[in-house]
Amino acid sequence: MTPEEIDISKILTEIQALAKALPEAPSSYAQLASRRRSKLRNDLEMTLRKLEIIAQHLDPVALPELVFDPTAPKVVGKLVADTLLLQPCHALKEMEETRFYGAGVYAIYYRGNFATYLPVAGKDYPLYVGKADPAELHASGPRKQGKRLSTRLRDHARSIGGTVNLNIEDFDCRYLVVRSAWVETAEDHLIEHFKPVWNKEMKICYGFGKHGDNPKTRGNKRSPWDTLHPGREWATREGNAPSSKTVEQIKTNIQNHFKACGLTDP
Repeated sequence: MTPEEIDISKILTEIQALAKALPEAPSSYAQLASRRRSKLRNDLEMTLRKLEIIAQHLDPVALPELVFDPTAPKVVGKLVADTLLLQPCHALKEMEETRFYGAGVYAIYYRGNFATYLPVAGKDYPLYVGKADPAELHASGPRKQGKRLSTRLRDHARSIGGTVNLNIEDFDCRYLVVRSAWVETAEDHLIEHFKPVWNKEMKICYGFGKHGDNPKTRGNKRSPWDTLHPGREWATREGNAPSSKTVEQIKTNIQNHFKACGLTDP
């Protein structure tokens, strides 16, 4: 919104209307209906925003075009994500026996010859990125965060090792222990940047990150990931319905996603 788009006379009318609508005593605000309070608050915030814009343009000294805030979530998210990508790759199979303290983020890469994944095979383009939250919400260090990151990677290694058509030897990973407050922010940035096909946000081959489906506690459909890569025992328990998509449909969706991301076979 620019000053040119703001009608001064209309703002004056809005202020007069708000003044009439608001009770004289703030103690009376609680007596207003919830919907009424919400509308008045929104109207007041919009009017104040318009007045703020006008005030800014009346100031003879201009505001800077950019104010860099190193603590802004998007800035920190990118910094953490970029730092993760500088970490060395490890064989995912090693994670079955590896233990270390810390929560954080990680990326899983494919190096094999499963035809559907050839566009990303051998490239630093993850099939999946994820996070491991700390054991304590505001944990001050890796020890208090618990062994969450190494445990999560171990679970993923076992999931892949349990399938009938994937080889755990074909997978690598990167991981980074992160201060508790920034774990989710970093994961969000990685997902937005890479759009990994196994992440549920892509709605294509999701289900890899599941820990188990119990038909006795809730109704479940087999995930596209477990449909394409069968083998996890709990995914085929009696009561877990088959996926609504066929293997061929899932493969086609993956191929189309890679093309949309500009990824082609080597």
